[in-house]
Amino acid sequence: MNGPTAPQCTFDQLVVLCAIRDTGSFAAAAVATHRVPSAVSWAMRNLEESWGLTLFDRSRRSVVLTPDGRVLADRAAALLEEARQLDGAAARLAGGWEAQLTIVVDGALPLGPILDAIAVLSAPDVPTRVRLDVEYQEGVTDRLTGGTIALHLGFGPHDDTAPFDVTPLPDLPFVLVAASSHPLAAGPVTADDLAAGTDIVVRDSSPRYAANPKGSYAGAANVVYVGDFHTKRVVLLAGGGFGWMPLHLVDDDLGSGRLSRLQAQPHAFTYHPRLVVRRDAILGRAGRSFVASMAALGGSP
Repeated sequence: MNGPTAPQCTFDQLVVLCAIRDTGSFAAAAVATHRVPSAVSWAMRNLEESWGLTLFDRSRRSVVLTPDGRVLADRAAALLEEARQLDGAAARLAGGWEAQLTIVVDGALPLGPILDAIAVLSAPDVPTRVRLDVEYQEGVTDRLTGGTIALHLGFGPHDDTAPFDVTPLPDLPFVLVAASSHPLAAGPVTADDLAAGTDIVVRDSSPRYAANPKGSYAGAANVVYVGDFHTKRVVLLAGGGFGWMPLHLVDDDLGSGRLSRLQAQPHAFTYHPRLVVRRDAILGRAGRSFVASMAALGGSP
């Protein structure tokens, strides 16, 4: 396999070419690039020989770019601008920004505040590439304890002796719901009623449950597994069964009467999500900015 081919031009030559395009003459380009005129002429002769093209019309009193020369000068200007941006990104990385920040989030959490914190990092002067991965239940914890990421937002791990720094986030209420047209929404619901019904469950994304998914929290023998809470909401609205949902995802549906809270025990509970950061992780400016934004939300201790 052949290796990469070196370009036939140098950045120095492209700088001179663009200076001629911008100033309109070899002499002015020499002044702009702090060179003697002979150095400008020599650089352009070598560039023409390397490319096998005539870049300048020298038949006139003043040297002008040929059509080919104009096309390549414009391309050179764009390439030099990318190179300047590359230099700027390198300088910002040297200033403490990470090349990439991966954030793993439990899909039950409200994404609004998380996306607001990430939006700050999408500014043009921030070189960090942010990756947001959505997992569910123990799939989130696996990514943290496996050592592949620095931080995650979810509901575990809860071992206070583990090597993590933990910041509480706002509480996350869950409610047990079904479509208002569903038979279980008609009145009091017993444990036997739930066991006989169809539980809509978001599959735990941990590979440990790929072959044998977790069963129904409510003890239902019939379980329909879905990939995320948004799909689960659609199934619930269609009357496909009952299920636990984050309140923030169904609040409007409950208010409009499309969904109903089931009269069961329990019919609601509250999760206490946390921002968890590995203590052995060295967060750069992007990671520290994200942690500060999340910590500002506050939560139950």
